[in-house]
Amino acid sequence: MDSIFNRDLDSTLQTLFSENIGQIFLIGPSKRLITSITNLLFTSIDPPSIRILSDGAIIKETTNDFITASYLSELSSTGLLELRTAETLPTNELLLTSNSLITIINAGNSTLTLTTPAQPITEDVYTFYNNLWSQSIPFHIATPPFSLVLDSLQSQFGTTLQSDFSTALFSLQKLPSTYDFMDEVALSLLIAARNQLLLYDLSRWGEDIGIASRATFSRTKQLLEQLNLITTETVPVNVGRPRLRLRLTHPLLETCPPENLLTTATELLPRNG
Repeated sequence: MDSIFNRDLDSTLQTLFSENIGQIFLIGPSKRLITSITNLLFTSIDPPSIRILSDGAIIKETTNDFITASYLSELSSTGLLELRTAETLPTNELLLTSNSLITIINAGNSTLTLTTPAQPITEDVYTFYNNLWSQSIPFHIATPPFSLVLDSLQSQFGTTLQSDFSTALFSLQKLPSTYDFMDEVALSLLIAARNQLLLYDLSRWGEDIGIASRATFSRTKQLLEQLNLITTETVPVNVGRPRLRLRLTHPLLETCPPENLLTTATELLPRNG
């Protein structure tokens, strides 16, 4: 049987996922492909298991995105996905199953897939990368699983805050790179200020769940104060140092829909010149 060209990567992936083909190998993927595969796996009702063998630097760059990293962490925790790194990788991205070899070809703004059905050469390729997998290094994802983050927010701070956070979270990926300081920690602080939480409670939650250290929360809080997005008020306690209650500085931040919170915050920032 001849090889089959397809100009739609998403349709190729969806077809692959819908077939009961057992283990899938993803070899030498780009950041974009890892993200696409991860999103598809995470949203599929009955996804296959997949092993991703990639360059370590690409995985690190991919996991800088909190949403993708938390999806990967959750898929890893359920056994649906494994990540490993290797130095010997092909030029083109490959998807391997026991009965096909799919070569992913990036041609300018287009992505093509070339599917080669089972042949002796595809079996040899599968065997080669299966052996390479056994010699490769597992990659640990430090980011907590997505559902764990949301469940812990709800249990500790209530449904409203959890809903605000999960709604606003996806707007992180839409911000221009000039606002890269607006990360998951900054978002957590803005949502906490919107709900007038104590900094102590938020930073303790963030450190316990594995998002960031208390020191990181403190530094980011100071940055948001310098940008005049949040402020704090001192709350006395019976024992120990007073605590700081987080508050927003502008009515627009309090009243805008959660999905517009980050955009509104960036619009309120001072402009150079």
